[in-house]
Amino acid sequence: MSKDNSFEDIYSEAIENAIKIMGDTVSKIIVDYLNDKYSIDIMKTSDNPDLLDEALNNSIDGGKLIIERRMLNYIYNKIGLIENKGSATVSFEKRIKHIRDKYNELSKRHQ
Repeated sequence: MSKDNSFEDIYSEAIENAIKIMGDTVSKIIVDYLNDKYSIDIMKTSDNPDLLDEALNNSIDGGKLIIERRMLNYIYNKIGLIENKGSATVSFEKRIKHIRDKYNELSKRHQ
């Protein structure tokens, strides 16, 4: 587990890493959608991952699952958690919130 980064930092890194696969044009569409609709920076959605989920769904639809999967893999690897294979049926929002809670628990133990 990375002690130097906050969950928000890790989440932002995961977004950057995940949307690269879609290229600059599609990445800009996603960022613009969130900014125009909610006046929110894509990197600041860790408390409201449902906004990112909605932006992905409304702007690129089919690519949403690829980006979310890449983000989750990145976060699990960065934090050092093993993904529960049964969690695939749980919404993206709930999975992010669960990972954030686990990260905060681990961070408190290591202080």
